[in-house]
Amino acid sequence: MKRYKFSELLKYEEKIKKLYSKHGLILNPTSRIVQYFVYLRKLEEARKQSPEAYKKLFIEDKVKFYFSQLYVMELFDITNALKKSNTKTEIIKNKLSDLSKGTYLLSEEDITNTRARDTMFELSLFAFLQKLGLSVGLCDPNPDIKLTSNNFTYNIECKRPSSMASIEHQLKKAKKQLDKTTKENTIPTIALSLEQILLKKALLEGGKKYDVLLDSKNEASARAFLDVILLNFLKENNFLLGKVFKNKSCLVLYYISSLAGFRTNLPMAHATFMTGNIFNFSGGLANSVMQDLYTMIPTAQ
Repeated sequence: MKRYKFSELLKYEEKIKKLYSKHGLILNPTSRIVQYFVYLRKLEEARKQSPEAYKKLFIEDKVKFYFSQLYVMELFDITNALKKSNTKTEIIKNKLSDLSKGTYLLSEEDITNTRARDTMFELSLFAFLQKLGLSVGLCDPNPDIKLTSNNFTYNIECKRPSSMASIEHQLKKAKKQLDKTTKENTIPTIALSLEQILLKKALLEGGKKYDVLLDSKNEASARAFLDVILLNFLKENNFLLGKVFKNKSCLVLYYISSLAGFRTNLPMAHATFMTGNIFNFSGGLANSVMQDLYTMIPTAQ
């Protein structure tokens, strides 16, 4: 987990804007990225004014408090990754354009405006892998990400199922895309973000959406909780992999990014949690893939 101070987040705005400017893009003042920083500056002003003023803003909108920080942390990691990337300029420009759109909160998103967070997931996973020093690149159109180790090439399609019911559809869509790029010594891989399933819920009455916070005491409790959640997802969705892939093999990565330490006065921590399902590979190949993943991705990030 990466622990951070709130005041540090405000320094990220200029670096993000510089990346957009470098690619001939200007962030609209009404874009969600700019608005995250507008809100964070408001919080910082209240924090400097008095503990009471800061607490008042926090209590008024805990959801905005939490997710503004989470998204800014992810945007900063993405910015650093793209600055170091050898990805074609046009691909980065298109990704940045998509990234700045969309809604402020996840609960405000609907099927007409998912592209911004779809892109954010792709870029967040890309940034996570790059930060580990791995050979990783963005592709267009398919796969979304290509990860290369000393042993295999992982063609990764990134999907964000909107609900438990939509997982099968997303798996089928990813399989169709992976079938076009599978070659010898490549591992077809699907990365599933559980963001919408875990962090957005629908009220039974009226279908209203609301955001869900990870209300954790500390990093240890957050890790234990999310490890169990991801493992349960892996087990519960195993039958769907059999239904979609039948006798074919695939690697499925279940992914969630979050903040921890929400109920403490200490700086919160940003963490990425991921678990993998090595599905339908032969025994020897399955072990090779598992060892490869353990070598590339440490168990605690």
